[in-house]
Amino acid sequence: MVDLGVDFAGLRFKNPISAAAGPITSTPYTIRKCIAHGAGSVVVKSVCPDDWTQALPRPGNWFLDRLGERGGLMHCYAGLLSQEKAVETIAEMKPFAESEDARLIGSFFFTGPWTGLPPYEPVSPPAETTLRRLAIELESAGAEAIEVVCSCGLTLTASQTIGFQEQAIPLIFEALEGHINIPFWIKIGFGHEVFMLRDLEAMKRLGASAIHTYSDFRVTFLDIETARPPLSVPFGYGRWLRGPACYATYLSAHGTGLSVMTSGGIWSWKDAVERMMCGATLAALESPVQHRGYRIFGEILQGMTQFMERKGYERPADMIGLAAPHIDNPEEFMTGFLEKAGPAESRTLLLEDEKCSGCGLCISCIYGAVAMEDKRPLIDLDACERCGACVTICPTEALSIVPAG
Repeated sequence: MVDLGVDFAGLRFKNPISAAAGPITSTPYTIRKCIAHGAGSVVVKSVCPDDWTQALPRPGNWFLDRLGERGGLMHCYAGLLSQEKAVETIAEMKPFAESEDARLIGSFFFTGPWTGLPPYEPVSPPAETTLRRLAIELESAGAEAIEVVCSCGLTLTASQTIGFQEQAIPLIFEALEGHINIPFWIKIGFGHEVFMLRDLEAMKRLGASAIHTYSDFRVTFLDIETARPPLSVPFGYGRWLRGPACYATYLSAHGTGLSVMTSGGIWSWKDAVERMMCGATLAALESPVQHRGYRIFGEILQGMTQFMERKGYERPADMIGLAAPHIDNPEEFMTGFLEKAGPAESRTLLLEDEKCSGCGLCISCIYGAVAMEDKRPLIDLDACERCGACVTICPTEALSIVPAG
């Protein structure tokens, strides 16, 4: 019997799937829908005292389907909550969350003029005093943890973000450590691994137990008819984040002692499992819920449960970090490289005819080694380099490369 429960930052979560802060966690209605469809936790839309961030451009979401990047998203869906609205929302949703055993997590957008950190002007009272007071209020309203995001491509340039995070991280710990009775963690972007590693080290020194690693990649897409991007700030989300987010999760978890919440590019149960195998404890999603609807929570939980049953995993802990020994491992790479190195004749390409659908994808062979006859591939082993391209693009796994002889 599979138990999806996980421990994160000293809290028990009924499952590892979370609704990330965003439009889907901005109102009591959307929060209720996330929880009702299975989310084990909800990070309530972030609070920011700067009034302008509470404005909401309409439209503010630009999915990139028409530009050929299905599910990709560029957005300036600000609409951050006032402190009063966040307190009201958490207090209203607390009874329902408790009845469904779901965790409500308060959130702060810790960037902008209210922080008083460069490039912004100093403020009075200092930001740590304000952040502490606001966090205590969210705790009193019923928040079971606090998340603080201190990197965002919507308000700072890349160069400004580097210096800002270096100062913001210790300030957040000064504001909250020992002053609230619930756990807190920082949410940082993985736009550049060198600076991310620096910030991870800072959090470890300060005694952090957890982190939320999310996308802070600066990207752009164009409508070539107008030669303009949907959004002039180069910040995006979507399925394309899968690879970078997996590596960022590994960096965040491997050898740090930190529990990791990860978001960005999680669009299926396979994505969630993959991220956990890289080292994450919680997998959070937001933009795919806007694209596909709240049902995605149930689909991910069902798919994950069935996968775990098939593999014999009793709990998520059996999967977390499973891939870590094989990531960023030059020694393993060289061993595999040398084992597979050799002339083309040392391997052969096999076709399992009963599996072949006749789709013809394999004739893309750049060496001219594959031709189609009566909807079946004919393989010229003299021309074939055993490079593996046809094997990996075959949708039915009809092709394989094995030792010759």
